[in-house]
Amino acid sequence: GATGARSGACLMPSGPPEAWERMRPLLEAAAATAAGGPCVAYLGPGAAGNYVKMVHNGIEYADMQLIGEAYHLLRAVGGLSNREAARAFTRWARGPLDSYLVEITGHILRTKDEAAPGQKGASSQDLVDLILDSCGSKGTGKWTVQEAA
Repeated sequence: GATGARSGACLMPSGPPEAWERMRPLLEAAAATAAGGPCVAYLGPGAAGNYVKMVHNGIEYADMQLIGEAYHLLRAVGGLSNREAARAFTRWARGPLDSYLVEITGHILRTKDEAAPGQKGASSQDLVDLILDSCGSKGTGKWTVQEAA
């Protein structure tokens, strides 16, 4: 994501051990750092790194689905406005539900549709209400569920 592009990524290489040893200096230099070391770990032979990344993404997709369901319940059942729902997400992000996705949801729900100066078409509507309620899939979430089952 954006943080990885700015600070270095967390890397999960796999494949032949001799390839890891050869590539290790380059990957460690490119990786983000935390706790005094590079955020890179050799995960094993074959496609183990791809598998771990798939499961990681599948968990993120599940989190996003839960956030979407919570938002829907707050709006449709609870009758909350986007501003009120944003306050709920912000409050949740300060407790046991603290996560980047919960935190940014609070910010997103406060975002208004504002075009750049001089552009036509801007409104003061909540941006989230102008976004098409659909998404595509590359299969990663489905594969994770299939593996879990």
